[in-house]
Amino acid sequence: MGFGRHSEEQDGIIRESGLSRRSVERLAARRQFLLRAATILAGLAPARWAFAQKTGKAAAKPATAAKPVLWEDPWELEVQFEIAEHNDPRPHRPYVAVWVEDKDGVPVKTLTLWVQNSGRGPRWIPDLRRWIRGERLRQLADGGDLVATISAATRMPGAYKLSWNGRDDQNQKARQGSYSLFIEAAREHGTYQLIRKDLTLGRQPLRGDLGGNVEIKSASFAYRPRK
Repeated sequence: MGFGRHSEEQDGIIRESGLSRRSVERLAARRQFLLRAATILAGLAPARWAFAQKTGKAAAKPATAAKPVLWEDPWELEVQFEIAEHNDPRPHRPYVAVWVEDKDGVPVKTLTLWVQNSGRGPRWIPDLRRWIRGERLRQLADGGDLVATISAATRMPGAYKLSWNGRDDQNQKARQGSYSLFIEAAREHGTYQLIRKDLTLGRQPLRGDLGGNVEIKSASFAYRPRK
């Protein structure tokens, strides 16, 4: 599929999400690049070998770009939060998503997704507004469906702890650098809430309070080497 055929879908995502065209096009182009690179490289190696055999010279080694500084294995980002309790006669459990985006607003890793994905449950997943927009962007680049592969049942009120080991949704090491951490909650007959914290993750430990709201009573984070 040509890149231009995504234009209407890209325009729709840009309008809905408020993300830059650069971010959307970056994801759309990523899949096309990988497909084309695989095709080109499959035919390139024999051609380079034939050239070397014919001329008696090895093909010139391309210049190497500076390598990005990748996440160091001992480090993790730990997120703790508490789902609030409500006095409603029949309170619904909130849908909750916790994830990380890079500095361009491109989703990197969904740490957890607690939803009901059977019966009438899926109709409410778009109430996780920011996460679902990011998931549409991610699908442009990588395909697949995180709702089908990583979602789990909604949770009762109480305290929970998650951690991120620096691997993205494709299980590749992320770079050190600027990220945004999100905790999003939406409850039927309740409220919609979003917590965001911008972080610089490198070789300096961090910790902080993320505040709270109607659905998420409290939240905090800690970035440090694993214990």
